[in-house]
Amino acid sequence: MTDATILYEGDYFSLRSNAYGEFVQNGNEALAVPLTEQNEVILLTEPSPAFGEPVLVLPGGATEADEDHSETAIRELREEIGLAPNRIDFLGELQPFAKYFSMRSYLYLARDLIPSPLKGDECYPIQQEKVALSTFETLIQSGRLRDARTIAALYLARAFLAEQQNKHSEDPV
Repeated sequence: MTDATILYEGDYFSLRSNAYGEFVQNGNEALAVPLTEQNEVILLTEPSPAFGEPVLVLPGGATEADEDHSETAIRELREEIGLAPNRIDFLGELQPFAKYFSMRSYLYLARDLIPSPLKGDECYPIQQEKVALSTFETLIQSGRLRDARTIAALYLARAFLAEQQNKHSEDPV
């Protein structure tokens, strides 16, 4: 992003302009799909300043300086749901709005969760909701789940687990 003019600089992002147009520059993030032993995903309800209403999302947040995105995912799990994974698998990388945002979202599946709370930096209450991974589409259809990153991560997690299940069922005994 050379030769970009800063139009606005805020705490979480900046608005810039270059020869191709305006875009939002912000840091990368990691999101995790926390999966319980009962195959339930722990989702969070957090306020959305952009829409002025609560949104349903996965635990996640900004990657700090000198922090690997897998470390970000683990830290955010500890801060937001008080659990840490004994097993974490990389699901993929998204560019949520590639044309106008510079952010990359790194997606993880977090399993074998154990209590490991860490004080977070959220200045608002976070509510948790457990949903069966097999039925999360009902939340999309009802309009309760709208966050594209969360939806993509849930589909990727389900596909990852199905692929692992297929590999195990094909293994000779």
